[in-house]
Amino acid sequence: MDRLARDAATGEPELVARLLAEVAPLVVRYCRARLGRRGTSYHEADEVAAEAGRAVLAAVPRHRDGPFLRLLYSVVTTTVDELAPVDGPAADSDLTSLLPTLPPLDRDIVLLRVAAGLSAADTAVVLGLTVNQVRVAQHRALTTLRSLL
Repeated sequence: MDRLARDAATGEPELVARLLAEVAPLVVRYCRARLGRRGTSYHEADEVAAEAGRAVLAAVPRHRDGPFLRLLYSVVTTTVDELAPVDGPAADSDLTSLLPTLPPLDRDIVLLRVAAGLSAADTAVVLGLTVNQVRVAQHRALTTLRSLL
């Protein structure tokens, strides 16, 4: 994905479209997991995901160093933090309502690993951790969530 992001930074429409196709599912899954449903719809989460996608595309030309996944995570979490509804996550599931009880790093590890589907290695790159730190924190977070269910 790093190479695709560098290539898309040229502004070539086909490359930008390919990058967007690669990152869109990750962005949508992250936003839906973080914001949950309102009633029976992910409409608000999907609107935030669309805005996050636009923010990512705007940031691509300025991206010079470091893994692209780290930039993606930074832009998406900032967008969610800025645009998330004031009343917090929807209580559409027990898990969604419990995520905010986790420390922010543990919450994001669960979201990146479970919701976005990143590998432990990719999650480590995104967060600047070792793979072992990701696995230990994920185990700790999931154990905490199980105890709260």
